[in-house]
Amino acid sequence: MPTDTFLKLSEEKKSKIIKAAKKEFARVPIEQASIKNIVQEAEIARGSFYQYFTSKEDLLSYIMKRHMDKMNQHLQKNLKETNGDIVEVFIRMYDYMLNQSASKENQEFYHKIFENLKTSEETMFFIKPEDPFSKLNLYEKIDQTKLKIKDEADLETIVEMLNTITRKSIVDYKKYKTKEEAREEFIKRMRYLKSGIEK
Repeated sequence: MPTDTFLKLSEEKKSKIIKAAKKEFARVPIEQASIKNIVQEAEIARGSFYQYFTSKEDLLSYIMKRHMDKMNQHLQKNLKETNGDIVEVFIRMYDYMLNQSASKENQEFYHKIFENLKTSEETMFFIKPEDPFSKLNLYEKIDQTKLKIKDEADLETIVEMLNTITRKSIVDYKKYKTKEEAREEFIKRMRYLKSGIEK
């Protein structure tokens, strides 16, 4: 996480550093990312970087934490607005993510991040265990009366399936000619999950 020195910088300077970091993290996976490129793009001294962050991983964690905080706020809002309709919530999260990646800078950054996520991760795409908005709070806000589930383990399986489909659809959307076409395919997958595949 950032030092107090970084947090005391002007918003303009902080924004410039974050923008430079996103550009570099969008270019290559984290292990290949260069601090030299970040400081050059941000027009700061290399020594200044280490006054702000302990490492490039630390900087990426900060960027992703900001992202997760916004996602969780959006998630809570959607759970309330949809009365806990978990499928509709994930559709809204998909739309939110694509809107967030509208600029070229964000588009390449988020694509690289999600592309490098392992699908076998136990951590949910939108919910990290260390976040204040925990799995328990999420599950309490889902309308479970419409779901064919027996217990929390079933609910967790459903959320993980929705999570996997949404994450894959976000990563794959660039394969389609338009965002509309990508969204249509995503909605089709969600409908299959909601209604089942058997006649």
